[in-house]
Amino acid sequence: MAVGDSSLQAYLSYLAVGRETTYGTYDTATSALDFISSSIKTIKENKIIEQIETNRQYSKRIGMSKVIEGEFECYAYAESAAFNYMLQHAMGGAIAAATATGETAGGSAFEHTYSIGNFDQTYTSICLNVRKGDSSGGMVFEYDGIRVNAANFSAEIDEALKCTFEVVGQDSTNTSNDVASVLGVNCNEPLSFVNGRISVVDGTLGAITTTSFWHVQSVEFGVANNLKSDTGSRRIGSDTLDVLPPGIASFTFNATMRFDTTTAYDNMLSGQVMAAELEFTGETLTTSVIKRGMKFQFPKLYVSDAGDPEIGGPDEMLTANVVFHVLRDCSSAGGYAMQAIVTNDTANYD
Repeated sequence: MAVGDSSLQAYLSYLAVGRETTYGTYDTATSALDFISSSIKTIKENKIIEQIETNRQYSKRIGMSKVIEGEFECYAYAESAAFNYMLQHAMGGAIAAATATGETAGGSAFEHTYSIGNFDQTYTSICLNVRKGDSSGGMVFEYDGIRVNAANFSAEIDEALKCTFEVVGQDSTNTSNDVASVLGVNCNEPLSFVNGRISVVDGTLGAITTTSFWHVQSVEFGVANNLKSDTGSRRIGSDTLDVLPPGIASFTFNATMRFDTTTAYDNMLSGQVMAAELEFTGETLTTSVIKRGMKFQFPKLYVSDAGDPEIGGPDEMLTANVVFHVLRDCSSAGGYAMQAIVTNDTANYD
C-alpha cells in the first residue's frame, strides 16, 4: 500500500469525551459529542539551528515543544453528557444539581448550575478519543490533559444554538482504542432560536419578567479562560506541559437588533447597571412537565458600545450591534459574572 493511495471519509469519524480526576491522566472517553467540525491536532514544534558551517546551507535542527490544541464546533444539546462535560470545563467550576423548579411529575427534571472556578474540582480536566475517518484506517487519537480555553455561543435567526470550544491539551497518542461500539446515539433535537429569549433589564436579575425581552436577530456570548500554556508551564526534560492554569476569565456578550429606540444609547452614556438572562428551551422531558433547555445569566452588565447605526443608503433597515461589558456581581461573596443552568433528565454529573 502506497502513501496517499486511498481515502478516509469525515462522516465516519467520532469525538468521544471523558473526564480526568488527575490532570493529564487519561481516563475512559465514551460519551459521544455530535459535532460540526473539529480541528484538534498535535504539532511537534522544531527549530533550524542557524550557525556558520563553512557552507551556504543549514544542516541541523532541534525538536521543541509538543503542542496540542484546536477547536470544535457543535450544536447545543441540553441532554448530551459530553456537551455538559465540555460546558463544565468551559466554566472551570463545580456543578450544583437540584430538582427543577416547578417539577410536579415525580422529580424527573433536574437543573444543573455551572459556576466559574479554578479547575480545582473533582474532575480537573477532560480527555478525548477521536477517530478521524473509518474504523479500518487505524486513525484513532487519544488526547489527555484537555482544558477549555474558550467557549463561544451564537444564536441567530433560522439556526440552532451553536457553540465553539477552543481547547488546549497536555499530550496525545495514536492508538488502536476504537470506542465506536460503546458510544450512545443522540436522538434529541438541538436547541434553537425559535424557543429562545433574550431578556435585558436595568437593575438586577430579579427584575427580569416574561415580558422584559429584547427583540434581537442574533446574539453572541461566551467565556475565555486565558489558559497559561507558554514556557512558564513547561520544564526542561520534557516536551509536554507540566501545568495548565487558568488566567483571569473574560466574557463577551453582543446582540444585533433593529434600531428603534435609544435605550442602549442612553444606558451607555449614563453608565446604567443592567442584567440579562438568555434562555433556550426544547421539548418537554419525558414523564415531566418541564422543558429541557439552557439559561445563561449575567447579573452585572454595562453597555460598552450602543451600536449607534450608520446610514449607508436609502433602502436599508437600521440595525445596532450592542456590545456589553460583563463584570462580576460583587454584592455577595458568591457573586459571579456569568452562570449557566441546564435542565435535563440527568440527576447529577458527580
